[in-house]
Amino acid sequence: MAWKYGSDSSLTASDALVRGIGLFALGLGAAELIAPGRFARMFGLEGKESLLRAYGVREIGSAIGTLSTDPVPALWARAAGDVMDLATVALGTRSDDAEKRRNAWIGVGAAAGFAALDAFAATLMAKRGGERPAPADYSDRSGLPKGVEASRGWYREKREKGPAVASRDARKDRAHSGDADPARTETDAGQAPVPAGVSIG
Repeated sequence: MAWKYGSDSSLTASDALVRGIGLFALGLGAAELIAPGRFARMFGLEGKESLLRAYGVREIGSAIGTLSTDPVPALWARAAGDVMDLATVALGTRSDDAEKRRNAWIGVGAAAGFAALDAFAATLMAKRGGERPAPADYSDRSGLPKGVEASRGWYREKREKGPAVASRDARKDRAHSGDADPARTETDAGQAPVPAGVSIG
């Protein structure tokens, strides 16, 4: 199963939304699977730990689908699962504990909101055609605009011109790149040679 989020390295708004939903579902599913008792106590659902654990498995499965190449089916499945979550959490609103009743009502509202968000994301992706575009392929790029051989020729030509010309060209290159001190003469090719007949000292 491919995991793609759009062309190039940036995400579209819809891709980012779907990825966020998928990652959230992955985390929620893992939490429900590992600690169903904590959710049961929070929402007044004691005795339904096995059901919550099954919901965790469902969340992880939908998360994988949401993060895949074609997330639309998984998003609709998530929307249906959110309705199931809403109905289950609503049972906690009958708890004798006021805090658990309050948590349950918050959970009902959250489940309704997630159902709407999942349905919106599914509709958005379906209008776009469902599948995300394949990421750009940079495997044929070397990082050298004109290729390795052309770059070798460029440096070979500089070296053959001699240190003085290479130094002058280097100053031009530094000036073009915004060097703070393009006038300095030290380059990798060495300092400019002293003309013949000129003594130093």
